[in-house]
Amino acid sequence: MNLTGDPQGLEELRKIKEERKDFLRFLITEAKTSFSRSATFKGSDGRTWKLTFDGQKDELHVSPDGG
Repeated sequence: MNLTGDPQGLEELRKIKEERKDFLRFLITEAKTSFSRSATFKGSDGRTWKLTFDGQKDELHVSPDGG
């Protein structure tokens, strides 16, 4: 599975991977199984990010959450 998107968002996911692996697994599962095919999370600076799953490409994309 590929992981693409905003470099700052990817860095926040790396931090989550190091500190809270169980939460990272939850985010990935949520993005893959929810109706919207996405999950939101907050970074260490309080900024909100959106993790979106594209099943055709088998790819997770990180972007700033505008909502």
